[in-house]
Amino acid sequence: MLKTIDTELLLEEIPTDGHAPLKFICSTNEIYFCKYLNSFNRLELNCLAYEVIANFLLTKLEVSTPEIALVNVSPNTLDKSKIRLNRRLREGNICFGSKEIAPAQELQAIQDFSKTDFNKLSKPEDIIKMALFDLWVDNRDRGRIFEDGINYNILLEQVGSKQKLIAFDNAFIFGGLESIGTFNPSSMVNTRNKLVATPFYKKVIKFIDSRNFNDTVNNFVPLLEQNFAQEISEIIEQLPKEWELTKNLDQRINDFLSNKKHINSLKNIILQSKR
Repeated sequence: MLKTIDTELLLEEIPTDGHAPLKFICSTNEIYFCKYLNSFNRLELNCLAYEVIANFLLTKLEVSTPEIALVNVSPNTLDKSKIRLNRRLREGNICFGSKEIAPAQELQAIQDFSKTDFNKLSKPEDIIKMALFDLWVDNRDRGRIFEDGINYNILLEQVGSKQKLIAFDNAFIFGGLESIGTFNPSSMVNTRNKLVATPFYKKVIKFIDSRNFNDTVNNFVPLLEQNFAQEISEIIEQLPKEWELTKNLDQRINDFLSNKKHINSLKNIILQSKR
């Protein structure tokens, strides 16, 4: 059952070139980054469902990602003076919410990355798993190049003396905005706007020995071949009707993820990235 909570206090709107999430203190006394719709195209609400599905899959695959919730916008919690891009949001709407992780910093453009930096990572092999995951779900927004650098959508959570890699902001999987309602199993696997093509990925895997790298790939890829159909359908059933999701979304997701040719192709791409 998906967790549902309520907003209590709006702290700020986070300016991004995507959903511009609203930072709320919620009824659990925790901070959640809440997304809804900041364009005229209601089809984009499908991206909120993508976030929920990505969270489920990452959790099942044991790749770290923030906790999530469905967030009800409570009366008198929308401070319009703090909102610029989310003006379509109304009291009673249900947002997608991602729980704040602290202390953590967002991965930015990487200039230098030494063995010392590598040794600070608690599980550096997670970068391989994230890269495999992003190819599998066709994530168009972890590795996307933009004017100021690269959008990694990875947090570095400080855990003692180590840093833990956290995959967040998964709204643009299944081909992103341009493929809403049309993504299908015949789509080719490609590395454009993907983590596998980024400097950070390449710098990290340079310090992972070949045997460990291959073992990580060979152990992770079979997990992608599991049957997630029933669980995905159950999740879609729990999502708000107001999101007006595209027809047969659960079936199209399952068909997309279970394509064996697709999975073999992404495995080869990742193995080649180390050579």
